[in-house]
Amino acid sequence: MRKVIFSALVVLLMVAVGGDANAQSGKGKKTTAKAGGGAPKSAAGGKKASGGSKKKGKGAAAGTDASATDAGAGTGATPPPAATTTPAPQPVVDAPQPVDDGADAVETPNVVAENIDSFDYSSVPLDTTKPKDGFYKLQMLKGAKPFPFPENDKNTVKFYKRLWREINTADSENRIFAIPGETLIQFIMDGLKKGKLIAYSDEGFQKKLTYKQVMGKFRDSAIISILDSNGEITGTKSVLQEFNPDSVTKFEIKEDIFYDKVRGRVVTKIIGISPLKKNKTSTGVDIGDTHPFWLNFDQCRRLLAAKEVVDPTRDLYNISFDDIFIQRQFKSTILMESNPAGQRIKDKYPDRQRQILESNRIEREIQRYKRNLWKFNN
Repeated sequence: MRKVIFSALVVLLMVAVGGDANAQSGKGKKTTAKAGGGAPKSAAGGKKASGGSKKKGKGAAAGTDASATDAGAGTGATPPPAATTTPAPQPVVDAPQPVDDGADAVETPNVVAENIDSFDYSSVPLDTTKPKDGFYKLQMLKGAKPFPFPENDKNTVKFYKRLWREINTADSENRIFAIPGETLIQFIMDGLKKGKLIAYSDEGFQKKLTYKQVMGKFRDSAIISILDSNGEITGTKSVLQEFNPDSVTKFEIKEDIFYDKVRGRVVTKIIGISPLKKNKTSTGVDIGDTHPFWLNFDQCRRLLAAKEVVDPTRDLYNISFDDIFIQRQFKSTILMESNPAGQRIKDKYPDRQRQILESNRIEREIQRYKRNLWKFNN
């Protein structure tokens, strides 16, 4: 459209230019004719011609337009058309879309609601397949058996050391032992109650304890006041408090570390495990920890291997308590190493910071022995 308008404008301009050229040509001819005819007259009356030139000058413009008209009429040329102003092209705007106000909307019937009764449910049998939680699920560890350890010969043992370690279930790395509802102490107490575990009063596993005796060692006595009808204190008496499994937050394990020359490896074997009970006075002052009973670890393995535990924070699934102990998936602190005097670290170093340093020293000594076991010097 713009090209067509532009072409029309060019044509109109060419026509207008041609008309002006013709008008100028006719005017020139007429002026020449008048100049040629009046030359003798001007020569004859010089002053008269000179005086008349001023009068002619006043109507120069009018004479020019008239001569141009006469020249055009005499030559028969068509006067140029008047120039027309073409409006500027307007920008193209999309036509407005009609607004759907829903006035002409067609209601769609509720086909589903109308056809509910038309479906024949009697033709589809009930699916009684046993549901599964996920596409793959490991079997429970019920009935699982621990793998046996090879027999050790004292003649093939080298670098023997016995250690006592403490496991604090309040530590974030040991929280798997303190999962609510599935704590290790509750599992052990249930095993003792069911007769699946044997408790011993000493760490040498010589004297057995009954479940009633074990519960008696966990109960604390508290002194309460005796009041009369007027609310006055007339005396005191001692009562036994019920055992709360959540009060046990520490365990102690006894283990042997030795080098087996036949297998060519350093072996760490847990011998026994014992919960630690906090002893407090009647006023609530902590006076230390005691061992209510000891368990032989080999006798516990069958029950521990059948108990599945889960710790999502450490990505531990389908694992048992036995696996946790065997794979050393726990954090511990050394309390004592075998010595002739039978002293614990806290007996030699009352300062807590010094106890930690001594425990770390023993740990580094063991790791250094393992690292240098296969190191040869030339």
